[in-house]
Amino acid sequence: MLSTTDKMLFLRGVSLFSSLSLEQLRVFSTHLQDQHILSGEVIFDEGDFRQEFYMIVSGEISIVKDYRHPAERILNTLRSREFFGEMALFEKAPRSAAAVAKEEAKLLVLQPDKLKQTIYQKPEMAFEMFRELSARLRRRETATR
Repeated sequence: MLSTTDKMLFLRGVSLFSSLSLEQLRVFSTHLQDQHILSGEVIFDEGDFRQEFYMIVSGEISIVKDYRHPAERILNTLRSREFFGEMALFEKAPRSAAAVAKEEAKLLVLQPDKLKQTIYQKPEMAFEMFRELSARLRRRETATR
């Protein structure tokens, strides 16, 4: 289990949070839950309606379309300091792919209500996060051209 200070240091290295102040990181880190995932464990399935957001402390996570079906394909493999599940925070739609641990992993998890609570406490954080999410979308668009 990570201390608040360890979570703050970790968040500083995650692109989505790297521009936040120490006070913003402190507030945010108090809302994160530790989660241990075993190799091969499904974190969420395609079609799930859960809205948690995840950051990888250690291990590898595959984002998989049509998991356990003949047309299965890996969309992305994520590692330490990367995040996933962010779309579910803003959309009330089913998950577009499954997330599966390629190896044992440690995650930090944020519940959607805790994100709202954090933004109410520190509204300027939202703009910093939206800037990074926008940049991430732009990078994906450029990579697919």
